[in-house]
Amino acid sequence: MDFKGVTVRSTGKGRESRECGVTRGLSSRTQVSTIFIDESGAKNSSGGFFVIGFVKSRATSELRRKVRDVRQRHGHYKEAKFSQITRKNLPFYFDIVELLARSDVRIGGSVYDAHRHFRDVEPTWLTQARMAGQLVLGNVNKNEVVNVFLDVVETPRGESVAQRVRDRVNGVLGVRAVIAAYDLDSTSTDLLQLADIVAGAIAHERRREADGGPSSPSSPKGQVVARLRRAFGLDSLADVRNDRVNILTMAAQPRALPGLDL
Repeated sequence: MDFKGVTVRSTGKGRESRECGVTRGLSSRTQVSTIFIDESGAKNSSGGFFVIGFVKSRATSELRRKVRDVRQRHGHYKEAKFSQITRKNLPFYFDIVELLARSDVRIGGSVYDAHRHFRDVEPTWLTQARMAGQLVLGNVNKNEVVNVFLDVVETPRGESVAQRVRDRVNGVLGVRAVIAAYDLDSTSTDLLQLADIVAGAIAHERRREADGGPSSPSSPKGQVVARLRRAFGLDSLADVRNDRVNILTMAAQPRALPGLDL
């Protein structure tokens, strides 16, 4: 995936950074990561949950190549989406989940109430921008800079969720932690599709539990959820925070911050 005006720089240990408009070098102690964000659910969705899911990668080019290899091995060239999991394509999704677990990634998501955490007086896209910004804030480490890619959300002309996320994170932290942020159609990059799978798995398990029972292990989606849990050493997709997984149920939607126009 190439972007005009984006400079690719080696950061050692096989990592690359994609920087937009950044000409000065980074400290040798600075880690460069990429965060891919997608969502599951919608405002007032029937399942009751809205999940902002993410995949954070430090070896993004390598992960992209490996996803391509899995696609070629299975002959699966359609968009990878949690909602599209069937018995027929289960082997493909199993291999994708196992690849994630073997890679240098962190996964997870923020879980919101699809009814209570969206206000009628505020545009949905603006609420989602705050949610995504809060997620990035919770997953940027000290001495780390990130590029952020988000599944495109419909906004008024001239507005961008990605730019709102960038400005919120950098404004709160007081440093340029987000080098650049982009709104992309999820069909344009495999790694946004991985974030969809993570978000969908979290939402699926939460909805099943809210209905009174765990995800059915016999259903195709339930099998992928179970494989994802096992691959990352989890008993469930309940709230957890460790080096590889960060899932958090949010008590409230992120508040507006004076001076950041959010």
